[in-house]
Amino acid sequence: MKARQAAALLLCLITLLSLIGTGCEEKADTGTGKSFTWHLASEPKTLDPQIATGENAAIVIGALYEGLARLDENGDAVPGAAESWENSADYKTYTFYLREDALWSDGETPVTAEDFVYAFRRALDPATGSTSCSPMLCLKNAAEVQSGALAPEELGVRAEGEYTLVVELAYPVRNFPVLTALPVFMPCNQEFFEGTAGRYGLDRSCILSNGPFIIDGVYGWDAGRHINLAASSRYWGTVAPASVKLPIGSAELDIEDEVIAVSNGDMDAIALTESQASRAESRGCTITSFEDTVWGFCFNLTSDASPELQNEKVRTAFFCAVDWAALRASLPQGEAAEGVIPPAVSIEGENYREKAADVAIPAQLEDAAALMQEGLAEVGAESPPALTILCPDDPELTALVNEILVVWNNTFGQYFNMAPLSESELASRLAAGSFSAAVCPFTPESDDPAAVLSLFSTGDSGNVSGFSDASYDALVEQVRHTSGTEKLTACESAEQMLVDRAVFLPISFGSHYFASAPGVSGIIFRPYGGGVDFIGALKK
Repeated sequence: MKARQAAALLLCLITLLSLIGTGCEEKADTGTGKSFTWHLASEPKTLDPQIATGENAAIVIGALYEGLARLDENGDAVPGAAESWENSADYKTYTFYLREDALWSDGETPVTAEDFVYAFRRALDPATGSTSCSPMLCLKNAAEVQSGALAPEELGVRAEGEYTLVVELAYPVRNFPVLTALPVFMPCNQEFFEGTAGRYGLDRSCILSNGPFIIDGVYGWDAGRHINLAASSRYWGTVAPASVKLPIGSAELDIEDEVIAVSNGDMDAIALTESQASRAESRGCTITSFEDTVWGFCFNLTSDASPELQNEKVRTAFFCAVDWAALRASLPQGEAAEGVIPPAVSIEGENYREKAADVAIPAQLEDAAALMQEGLAEVGAESPPALTILCPDDPELTALVNEILVVWNNTFGQYFNMAPLSESELASRLAAGSFSAAVCPFTPESDDPAAVLSLFSTGDSGNVSGFSDASYDALVEQVRHTSGTEKLTACESAEQMLVDRAVFLPISFGSHYFASAPGVSGIIFRPYGGGVDFIGALKK
């Protein structure tokens, strides 16, 4: 064991020295195109693919690493670390054939099937504590491994030789290669990982990557200031840009107006709001958008938030005091959401919302106050909980929340509050469970109805509501394991249950908007928070 650890430490040191010695040389010998700039709103806490969270981390990891497949401009899987693959007739077994010319960024170590086996097992190992491995639950025995009921070695993934990877699934997944492009599916070299002594992904010296870019030189990752990338000479494929610069926050690039920054070319691409996207388009920018988010009203059902909210009658009284039909009809952001699952999600290759029935929104009750008293009596409370609704610091949404508060104050004879927050503050409060009610967004991790519905499943890392119901969990499992009409019906039932049980009420669908500067092409944007791909970026 001591010999192995020593060897791992030596590999880590050799990798660091080689990268330091060749950083500048690589930049000159690789990407023949130009440099591109994308602004990171905040610094990723880690670049460890198996545990990293958030869009900023996804962007950097997607540049540094490569999964079995990449995604093209249409979101379809194309060869990545695997040059080809095949599936069984029931879509429960996939065999990936890795390219034999793929190397890790040390320039010597081949990327093998064992690197993927180790990464998959590590992501689901309870000792890792990953909160981003939900897309992996389709793997055979994944849920049991994650819970600790089975050892990681029992996971449905194995190497058959150095360059053949076999993945067994718990249920059919027709688009499984698409999932392998997500950060959590990226490979991990076990020997290097163990040599980092717990610092894997935390600084440049503790990153061994296999993607189209590397961190550019010794000072390429300057904490709090920038992460600068250079095209990797070790990458098997073609990389168009010479480099990608990622300034962090306002330390090096203080953007007062995002639209002006991208239209003037100070930024080559940037994420924008809907109104900003319209302005940017009028200034010659190319706009890409994905309707991949549902905004809605969500209660926190955990006892720590408010014991009264665990009572369904209390929650229903809050819901049914509001005339949601009128409120949703007057939404300034566009049409009201027809359900919990957003339009960008597909089911068996077809748009889900075009196939599914609309969710029935509860009608306003004249006796909502009486229903509230019934619920309070059941939990031994005398008055409604003093709720504060968290919401984005956005004029349109704060106006909507204010209308809700006016109704509640009048109906229940008690003063309720709102707390407008920045996007990052809202996300932090939701993740910590530090709220009782919120108007907030839910964006799935992948193009799968189960990815949305699982955000309300028992024990799911994304379940900020704390909702736990065996019948709902069974519906989600049915969505995962069935097909055709049975799958569609289970989706519709799960959506409706969230509304009927007064857990989540969809208000509107939201889009992510991206702008490319005039003259810039080839940047691929991803829905579902999956990042931005610069590998084919070109600029006039």
